[in-house]
Amino acid sequence: MVSELPTRKVVKAFKDAGWTRGRTQGSHSVYDCPCGQHTFSLPDGHKTISPGVVRKVNDALTSCKEK
Repeated sequence: MVSELPTRKVVKAFKDAGWTRGRTQGSHSVYDCPCGQHTFSLPDGHKTISPGVVRKVNDALTSCKEK
């Protein structure tokens, strides 16, 4: 089971995987993967990220094969 995580840990996971922040709109930032084929909109304007979003983040990080 996945639990909620602090936003800073999720952002660090994106940076460690090589993803870059492309743009920000409101309380969401859009991250682009290293291969350029995937994007992910992260609600990083909050202190914690919900378990459902953390699950989707994990799926997005593993979907990009290039590191």
